Amino acid sequence: MKDYLVLRGAIWTEFDEIRGATPIASTPENLSEEIKFTIALRGMSVFSSRPTNISYSKMIATIPFPEYELFTVSTVLYEYSENNRGGYKINLVSMLIPALFMQNSWVDLRQVQAIFQQYFSAYEGAPVKDKLAVINAVATAVDLILQRKLEIINQGELMRLTLNKYLESYHVLSLKEEERKLIKTRVRTLLQLLDQVLEAGNNERIQRALLRMNFVLEQELSEEVVMLYQESLTRLISPEA
Repeated sequence: MKDYLVLRGAIWTEFDEIRGATPIASTPENLSEEIKFTIALRGMSVFSSRPTNISYSKMIATIPFPEYELFTVSTVLYEYSENNRGGYKINLVSMLIPALFMQNSWVDLRQVQAIFQQYFSAYEGAPVKDKLAVINAVATAVDLILQRKLEIINQGELMRLTLNKYLESYHVLSLKEEERKLIKTRVRTLLQLLDQVLEAGNNERIQRALLRMNFVLEQELSEEVVMLYQESLTRLISPEA
């Protein structure tokens, strides 16, 4: 049985006019039939429109399943089939991701889409013979990027603890009341910036920003250093950066 550290699983759904939406491959093996069929039916309804051409679709959709505390990131593939009206069969591939990741904007959909494209763009309507093997490979790749995101988030939370504890350090306790207030204000500024960093989406940029924040703390939170950090961080997390 395949185990994933973050990903809850993956489902390959096939649709034809006789059976309707049917999950024909899934991972891990212990996914319940209820979850598989619920995700198959609800997911397929999102992609019910006819394609303009028969090929891998770059379109992806995120679909919430609050009853299972997860959401899916799904994409559709169109497979040539003489036995189906229109000459094609619809396949839906769904990655099952913990709801916490979507609620906190921890999923970079561009990375997931790139994985889908890597594995599916070559088929161009041709049938995928070993669907279980393909979906296992895709799920493993998605799980790896989710693991990496979780590592970065945990680093950010450790930084948050460091900032919250900073005011209790001897550096601050030895200061006068007015100076302590200034430090407190700067810590709050850094905490707000930390939230922006964790929402930035790009793991590499987040890690670079956290390294810079560590540098700021080593400088004992002088106003000049905090302002410099704020300016450099704004450039770092900017989409154009």
